Amino acid sequence: MPKTQKYQIVNARVEQVSGGPDIPILVADVELKPETGAPFYFTLVECEGIPMVYKTEDTLWDLWTEPGDHEDELDDLADKVALYDGESYDELLEKLKGIECYQGLRYLVHIMRDLDWDEAEAYIQATKGKNVDEVI
Repeated sequence: MPKTQKYQIVNARVEQVSGGPDIPILVADVELKPETGAPFYFTLVECEGIPMVYKTEDTLWDLWTEPGDHEDELDDLADKVALYDGESYDELLEKLKGIECYQGLRYLVHIMRDLDWDEAEAYIQATKGKNVDEVI
């Protein structure tokens, strides 16, 4: 049986980037470093309860935390690199079950959906440097 790849949590963050009179947009990302191969990012964006997920070599944080400044780039991303753009978290987790580092995606969903802001920040700090399989 082949050895299972381990993924270290390098960094993670979550933020609400709009709200008030505007529709809230929540953004979370995690940088994961595999035992072998190049690090990558999962980015989870939620608008009106609808999730969108990206897997990229570089962070999308700046694009999503200042979406008004990057509308064209964000439109291109949605068309070209989104792993999932759908209706629900249940569907997201079901459809993406076979992707590389599925646990990293579950980690982001946990931060976004299960924890309040203070808990999320404490959880992120407590899990940095650990393998994602150890914490989710």
